[in-house]
Amino acid sequence: MTEIAASPDGTLERTPDGGVIRFERRLPYPVEAVWSAITDSDRLADWWLPFDADISVDLREGGQMVFAARSGEPGPMTCTVLRVEPPVLFEHTHFVDGVTLRWELEAVPEGTVLRFHQHVPNVDEAVEGCWLVGMHTSLSRLEPALAGAPVPWDWDAFGAARARYAEVGLAAPDTEA
Repeated sequence: MTEIAASPDGTLERTPDGGVIRFERRLPYPVEAVWSAITDSDRLADWWLPFDADISVDLREGGQMVFAARSGEPGPMTCTVLRVEPPVLFEHTHFVDGVTLRWELEAVPEGTVLRFHQHVPNVDEAVEGCWLVGMHTSLSRLEPALAGAPVPWDWDAFGAARARYAEVGLAAPDTEA
């Protein structure tokens, strides 16, 4: 198995069945607040997606998470909840077949450690699609959202992160730049 890092950001480990994207964030907020930010429909809309969306979450095993862009594009994306252990573990599918996301929260004296794992069956698809860059950019918006001051998606920050990740082979280079 090979692990490539774009330290201190995300990592990608190649595995026999694909790969695992990992991020870890130390957040100065209690576990319950972080749990709410990753599982509550209204809170997710504050930080995760690069477009305005209506989000619904049926927070039970077998429940659905639906992301519907307010503009109509992209079309609705549906994920299935696989595991829920409030307030420390949340696992669900992705709208790309075979991809799962796992959010683990650990209470620490300074707040919460968030560990994110995204299992991907096709590492090349994840690299080409800039999946690490997208999650990096989303996670950079999580702390301001937790502070009650959500920030809009920043395509310039995405581009800068993409360049850093592309340097180490974790994102496709921007051919339009």
